[in-house]
Amino acid sequence: MELRREEFPVALQAYEVRGDREDFVAEQVVNSQAEADNFMSLYAGRLIKTRELRPVETRKFEGHGTTTAAVQRRRAGISPWIVILLIIVALLIVGFATGWIQTMIGQTK
Repeated sequence: MELRREEFPVALQAYEVRGDREDFVAEQVVNSQAEADNFMSLYAGRLIKTRELRPVETRKFEGHGTTTAAVQRRRAGISPWIVILLIIVALLIVGFATGWIQTMIGQTK
């Protein structure tokens, strides 16, 4: 199925045909012919229908969902905790390896 450039984005729907009824299988919004081809090859042998997206489905909602900037901020917040944990683990390993922790435990008894 070839789609014209002005038709994108469009929703592709796959249906399993059983007798006289159609059972919904999957839906994907595609923005290019390559994505459409991938969807159609994934659901080969099934009935593929297209539908235009409603304006509410294409509108960007401010403050809702995750954006790439929010994901990057979240990842940046995780890395300092990993660094701190690694430093603590390294100090524990060095402390046990040198016997310093065992000495400190022995002095407290």
